[in-house]
Amino acid sequence: MKSTKQLQVIRGCKYPLYLAAALMLAVSTWAQAQSLISSSDFFDPDFQARRPGSASLLSLTVNTSLYTPSSQTDGSVTWTHSAGGLVQVGTSVPVVGTVDVQLAAYTQTLADSLIFGRVLEVQTTGTLGLLGATITSLTDQALGASAINSWDSTAVVANLNLSQGVLYSVSFDVATGAGINLGALSSANFTLLNGGTPIQDINTTETLNVLDLLTLGGGTTNVDFQFYAPEGLTDLSFNFAADTIADVNLLGDVSGNQTVLELTNFSVTPVPEPGSLALSSLGVMFILRRRRPCGV
Repeated sequence: MKSTKQLQVIRGCKYPLYLAAALMLAVSTWAQAQSLISSSDFFDPDFQARRPGSASLLSLTVNTSLYTPSSQTDGSVTWTHSAGGLVQVGTSVPVVGTVDVQLAAYTQTLADSLIFGRVLEVQTTGTLGLLGATITSLTDQALGASAINSWDSTAVVANLNLSQGVLYSVSFDVATGAGINLGALSSANFTLLNGGTPIQDINTTETLNVLDLLTLGGGTTNVDFQFYAPEGLTDLSFNFAADTIADVNLLGDVSGNQTVLELTNFSVTPVPEPGSLALSSLGVMFILRRRRPCGV
């Protein structure tokens, strides 16, 4: 049972101040958590860019030009994927069968992520058991080939509502695949654009060098690109790109699929300015104090 004095304190001055503090925390949390687009909506639709191999079985061939299938759209998001780097080697063994080995770079949106990867595929016809040595030899040729891999993906997001002069944050996580040697990557970049024009972050850089961040440590790296909207914006383009040096085999061993870089947890959020947040908090406290004056 509360005493009369305790009830007077709650009904008087301190209870509104506690409420004001709670509202201040709620306002701050809401402002920081409000995202203009969710990560699951951003990395959508699911599709892949991977150059198809030649139908004919040839000696070792290398194709490093970018392959770009048609863009795909879901909701307000349109993705364009490109991937470069295909090594193909094949042979036909009379009576026994054929072997086709392809090592290819691919770019893919999948579930809540963007993946820059490569895949080793071995296709055979005929009697598989008699092709063991041939398969091993051709696979070694493909893995040892000198080829540049490149990945490039751009997402255009429409129906946004960004206000001129407001500070925004583009945030996402980048993780390297298991066994990846970052020394084999020559670049990894992120660029934000509006109508084809790059937008600078608050450090006055137009293109963020993600590779420099990755070399600072292993595991997942968070990227935070902050910018002031130069005008009222309804659409933005987000470009992610990476390249390898010529000796792509330095990336490490590969059997089946290999993730080189994976981007997840994407968000675009307004950043509350310290001054405006303080003014809002004072306003809330003033209103509460007027509605329930302190009984001093």
